[in-house]
Parts: sequence; structure tokens; C-alpha cells
Amino acid sequence: MARNTHHLIDAYRRFRNNTENVVLATIIETLGSTYQKAGARMLIADNGGSSGLLGGGCFERDLIEQAHTVFETENPKTLFYDMRSPDDAVWGLGLGCNGAVRVLLQLLKANNDFHPLNRIVEASESDTAGILATIYESDHPDYSNGDSYFLTESELDVLSQQGNTPESVAEAAKQTWMQHKACLKTCEIDCYAVKLFFDLIRPPAQLLVLGAGVDALPVVQFAKALGWRVTIVDHRPGYVKPERFPAVDALLHLMPEDLQERLSLDRFDALVLMTHSIEYDERYLRVIATSRIPFIGLLGPVHRRDRLLDSLGADAPKIAAKVFGPVGLDIGAETPEEIALSIMAGIHAAMKGRTGGQLGI
Repeated sequence: MARNTHHLIDAYRRFRNNTENVVLATIIETLGSTYQKAGARMLIADNGGSSGLLGGGCFERDLIEQAHTVFETENPKTLFYDMRSPDDAVWGLGLGCNGAVRVLLQLLKANNDFHPLNRIVEASESDTAGILATIYESDHPDYSNGDSYFLTESELDVLSQQGNTPESVAEAAKQTWMQHKACLKTCEIDCYAVKLFFDLIRPPAQLLVLGAGVDALPVVQFAKALGWRVTIVDHRPGYVKPERFPAVDALLHLMPEDLQERLSLDRFDALVLMTHSIEYDERYLRVIATSRIPFIGLLGPVHRRDRLLDSLGADAPKIAAKVFGPVGLDIGAETPEEIALSIMAGIHAAMKGRTGGQLGI
């Protein structure tokens, strides 16, 4: 998922408890260089409080001002911020960001469980992926600006299961899913041209850490700050104490041979092996070799990685291409916190198809 979804979920729970209406600001289109891309979201309260960041401070103040109109009229509103002019005469910010964003503001009502944000939260909590389609421009008498449709991944496979979703919208959602990219599309509904924003909603990334030593704690902390779900497994019962890892989503005492039986390994996006025991690393790695986990990180030098792979024998070629050892980016890390930063940066870069070099070179 998501970008900044984990912050929205926390804010959603707060607003839900207070039963206050909120305005959801969503970037639906970007041009040029922008702080956030399409699909980034921000919540705005009636008192001017907010959660999330869309422009790095460039236009948030104006967004909050514009949200007051949405609170008053209850009508969605689309805004266009063009910061490509070096003078930035419109906003008076002089930012020179060389980008533009289109933002949709829509009122989320407490008596409607803050739809469609509630669907995003439900998808996150149930590990469900799908497409959220939101109308931002329509003259159709029955399909209004702000109307949203959430189609799960399984529903996208069978268009007949879409319920009240117009067929053209369901078909466009399926195309968006196949293209793996948020976009704007125009759908024909009863001879009306209806414009929608289609966004991919994915569950949080899942990290499996094998080894619950002291150095695993900062890895967990960085991963949770990114909104990831983290599972820790260790073969030593004395290490598997909830008070040691209060933020972790699951903490399990398992021997390597029980790993496959107790966990659905294929659901994890990345794994870091950090038992600091060559014997247990070998045993865990032998089980992992049959999984489809796309990223396997190993601690220690290259010759340790090679020894672990050699121990797998015929199974080594199955995972060699997705084994990263030593895991992490070369940032000169020395302390546990620096090493954890290196590890998480390396995993994030690999998941995004990047190498992790300097942006300014």
C-alpha cells in the first residue's frame, strides 16, 4: 500500500472515536517533479488539524483553507496547484519545484463510517488488495463527484461480481490493476462521460525477521515507521518475550523445521536472517529455499553467504538470485541502529527496483 496509508489508519481511528466529519485530500494527478505522487492522501479536520503531507508544506495551508468550503457545502472539490513557474506568482511561494498536482477534496461523514477511507482501512487490516475508483468529474444525475467504488483483487477477476459498480468502471479498474499504476480514466455510463481516479490499494509490506537478538529491535522500529507488518521468529524461547518487541505484529518461538507449517512464507515481501548462528541460519535457509519470498537478506561477509548457499546443495540455485548478503546499502554503518537503517534502505530500494545511489549525483 500505500505511501502514507499507515498514518491515515491511525488518524481514521482517532476521528472515528470522536465521530467527527473529516475531509480527505487525495492527489489524483501529478505533472513534473512533485513531493508526492498520485494516490497520496491527507486527512483534514474541521478545526484545521491534519494528518499526512502532500506537498512537503508547499500548499497544505491552502488545502486546509479550501477544505472549509467542503465542510460547509459537503460537495467535493478538485484543485490544481501549478508550481512549475520559477516566480510562482499564483501561490507566492517562490518554490521552483517544477511540478504540478491535482487534488480531490471530499467530505467523509462519520455516519457513513468515513467511506471510502473505511474500505482502505479494511483492506489493510485484512491484507486485501484491490482498486479504489473515485469520480471527480461527472454530469450524470445518478453518479456524483466523490462517489467511490472499491473492487478487491478477487472481484477484478470476475466482473459479474461487481454489485452496483458500473460495468465500464469495473472494466477500467481491471485494466488499471493489470497496468499496476494509478491513473485517471474516463468511463461512459448511460451515454455520460464520467471521469474517475483509479488507485491501487495494496496491503502493507510484510517483513519476516529470523532471530530476536538485540540488533533486531532497530530493524523492527524502522520497518514499523514505514508502516510495514513485522513478524519475528526465534528458536530460543528466552528471546521471544513480548516486552522486548512491543511494536512487533507477531512474535513466535519456532524451530526452523516448524517454520513452513506455522507460517505462510509466501506472503512475506522480505526476510532478514539474523540468528548469528551458522547452524541455525543453514537450517532456516533450507526451509526458506522452497518459498517465494522475493528478498532474503543475510548478515555477515560474502564468504559466510557463500558457505550458507553451498550448504543447500541442489537447492542453492533456487534462491541465489534473491539472496542479498551482506544485506543493506553501503552507508558506513557501525552501530545496531545504523546497520538497521542500512538493511531497511536496502530492502526498500530492492522492492522499488532502485540501486540506492545518491539522488544528487
